[in-house]
Amino acid sequence: MPLLKLLHLASLICWCGILVYLPAMIAAGTRRNDQLFFRDHSHLTRMVFTLVGTPAALVAIGSGTAIILRDGVVAGWLVMKLTAVVGMTISHALCGVLLLRVERYPERSVRMPCFAVGTTIPLLIILTLWLVLAKPF
Repeated sequence: MPLLKLLHLASLICWCGILVYLPAMIAAGTRRNDQLFFRDHSHLTRMVFTLVGTPAALVAIGSGTAIILRDGVVAGWLVMKLTAVVGMTISHALCGVLLLRVERYPERSVRMPCFAVGTTIPLLIILTLWLVLAKPF
């Protein structure tokens, strides 16, 4: 089933790329006072989150679950990896919350929460990649 692994890898690349870029997009939506810019930027950010990021996350998690069930692997590194994936999922949800916050209160700055989420996500991605490749436990 190399196609299942290919599907998992492709959806994971899309999801991780969007997770890295999404906090910056959300923070950029509060920088300008131009109403037309805010409306268009808000729609673009929501579209990236809803139509690309969330389906990629669901396909990545679903195909990863199918790979685990197919192979029957139970190891310490896998538990740690799944914990890191849960952290990535929580970060994805936090990006959704920040997006709603910017849409409701566009004058408020969300740069610090976006910075916190934006620095956490690459660390989780690197941790996940290291756990998969090194299998330390």
